[in-house]
Amino acid sequence: MDAEVAKAAKRVDEDGVHPVEVLGRLGLAGAFRSHIEGGKQPGLDIAIATTAAISEACLTTGFCTWCQHSAAWLLVNSDNVELCSRLLPDVANGTVMAGVGLANPVKAMSGTEQFKLRAEPVSGGYLVSGAQPWISNMDEGHWFATVFAHVADPSHRIMAMVRCGQPGVTIRPNVHMTSMRGSATVTALFKEAFIPTGQVLADPAEDLLARAYPGIVLLQTGMALGVIGASVAMMREFDAGQSESNRYLPRHPDDFAADRDQLRDRITRLTETPLDDSPGYLRSVFETRFKASELTLAATRMAMLRAGLPAFMQGSPVDRRMREGNFVATITPSMRFLVRALATMGRRTPWPT
Repeated sequence: MDAEVAKAAKRVDEDGVHPVEVLGRLGLAGAFRSHIEGGKQPGLDIAIATTAAISEACLTTGFCTWCQHSAAWLLVNSDNVELCSRLLPDVANGTVMAGVGLANPVKAMSGTEQFKLRAEPVSGGYLVSGAQPWISNMDEGHWFATVFAHVADPSHRIMAMVRCGQPGVTIRPNVHMTSMRGSATVTALFKEAFIPTGQVLADPAEDLLARAYPGIVLLQTGMALGVIGASVAMMREFDAGQSESNRYLPRHPDDFAADRDQLRDRITRLTETPLDDSPGYLRSVFETRFKASELTLAATRMAMLRAGLPAFMQGSPVDRRMREGNFVATITPSMRFLVRALATMGRRTPWPT
């Protein structure tokens, strides 16, 4: 499957083709099944390793893999057993594409944005209105998790699974991006959309977010591991042809490979207790996520320096990896968000209060 992912990478990155067919085949091959295997509490280590392998070939496809895993992780940890049993098998098998719309809710709970979605309680559920941006891996019929605030009491937040195209919910593509064009990133428009209680993951949302958000953040480290691995491979390729010029650079492929191994070991230790709700565990998750971004940026930059001017040619694999590295550093929780979170972290929620 790695070869198939790599073969599609150019069309995905440059032409904006959403790799939905590749994702479907990845699902059939078991790439998303770690959440339902063996009847045990699902571990994140296999999901992270899978995301890393896919991201090493194409980060956009790896990012969509993270979307699938994140939606599955929320379903597994929800108290809505009926919704989980109905939707999780299809998400885990890749027959239904899924994602999360948590960028705005997490920032809203940290006090840096306002909630984009407002909900009015009605018989059997909620009427939701607003526009939720930055939801990826989306098309008609795809599902995503998001959070909306009670219209009369914004401190009351509800998390639900929403299907693109259900009555009152439409999607529109986001702006034309310089990278990750094939991620199928959209804004979801809600116009008095009825969200039945059967689609609610948590009401109120805070307990589920506190339980599941650290795992969602850890899952992102698979993308970093993949881009670092690809950067190391490129460094070695460039050194084979330009060893005299490159040997004077301050860091070398083996240094970054060792950094990646240490990061992977650190991540693996954290995946052993993914539902630990202690402040110390959350801090470790955020610190590790920050370190993953730092190493990704450093590795892609060093690959660029080793390549020289060819790195700036259109279609260059180094150019793609540099853009991918920047994405790892800026996707929520971004490095900027993490710095603030670590400095002001509250005791009861996975974001500043």
